[in-house]
Amino acid sequence: MSKKTVRIVALVLLGVLLATLPGLVGCGKGVSQKDYDALAAELTAAQQQVTSLQAQLDIPVFQGLALASLEDGIYHLSWIAATDNDTEQASIRYDVFDSDKPGVENYDFSNPVASIVGATHIDVSGLDATTPQYFIARAVDQDGTSDQNTIEQADRALYLSGAPNFRDFGGYISSEGTQVNWGLIYRSDHLAKLTDDDMARVNNLGLNRIMDLRQESERQRDPDKTYAGNEAIYDLLPYAYGDPYLMSAEVPIELAWDVRLVDFPDWYINILEANEDGIKEAFERYADPSQYPILVHCTAGKDRAGVTAALLLLLLDVPETTIVEDYMLTSELVDIQKKMDDMEGYLEGFASIVPAGVTVVDWMPMLGCVQHSMNNLLDYIDTEYNGVEGFLESIGITSSQQQAIRDVLLKD
Repeated sequence: MSKKTVRIVALVLLGVLLATLPGLVGCGKGVSQKDYDALAAELTAAQQQVTSLQAQLDIPVFQGLALASLEDGIYHLSWIAATDNDTEQASIRYDVFDSDKPGVENYDFSNPVASIVGATHIDVSGLDATTPQYFIARAVDQDGTSDQNTIEQADRALYLSGAPNFRDFGGYISSEGTQVNWGLIYRSDHLAKLTDDDMARVNNLGLNRIMDLRQESERQRDPDKTYAGNEAIYDLLPYAYGDPYLMSAEVPIELAWDVRLVDFPDWYINILEANEDGIKEAFERYADPSQYPILVHCTAGKDRAGVTAALLLLLLDVPETTIVEDYMLTSELVDIQKKMDDMEGYLEGFASIVPAGVTVVDWMPMLGCVQHSMNNLLDYIDTEYNGVEGFLESIGITSSQQQAIRDVLLKD
């Protein structure tokens, strides 16, 4: 039962109580005339709300825009068909509204960018694809009544040439049906290869905090192009690799790792347990409204940043299946085959330091996504800490700080 249905039922019951009050007073149940008049006035107002809410039910039932994706300058938008008591599905109109800033207050709902009747998808072109575009679709019945939903969708990837895994990980819907705000939380691979166009796009996001989770050696090898001049908004939070072998191996460069010894199934669990201090610092930033928008990144943008993003989405009550999908999105945005091909060349070029028998296949879990590793992390948090709240409290993130994060990131 939806919250609206629950409210209507409650108000109807109040109306029934109002109708019985005269009998209660007349039967001497101890209700004074003064008390009765005051209560009657409140319940009359409640009945009026019932009437208003019942009228609102005569609108299209629509879940809102489901997906927005960008391809070759064209936005592909799709949704599940709305239903209406008086209008056939084939006659329901869908108005699409666009904004270059997230937030319902930034839309002009008198001026749709596109409209279509009886369909479940539409293509929108002619918009500036170099800056994020946000969309809301509303269903309109034959009487011109709109469902008034505020679900926003956008293509979460920024499609940066030098950081293909840079993306917004807001916009998801919580288990309670509340949407995570867009434009406030980003995750990425390293920023050492940003082009001038990439830099312009990143600068347009207005980031107030960048959290770099890489080790010092990684930062020296591939320094972020955004660092110089922005030192004041940078947090250098060198997360440990987590895995016991990776943390103990004494090698000149990563190519000398014997990756066959890495415990990939529990890698993210080990990252979690090895980085309590860094995770605490990151979540102290998330708990401070003045820090947003915030970018968190590591080298590939999927492991250390992926654990941090998963924790944040768990706190926002995003379903675990969605969290896994967000993690796996790396495999769609990054050309994993090219990374494999490059790695094969590196292994050949540095054969003198590569452990005997190690092949590019052994490196695959390091280069791509391992779904069961994320599944194992989520299960571990649930069983060992009774949920993400328990883990965060164990490292010093208080319940009030956790609520502050929800207050910033979940729509009203």
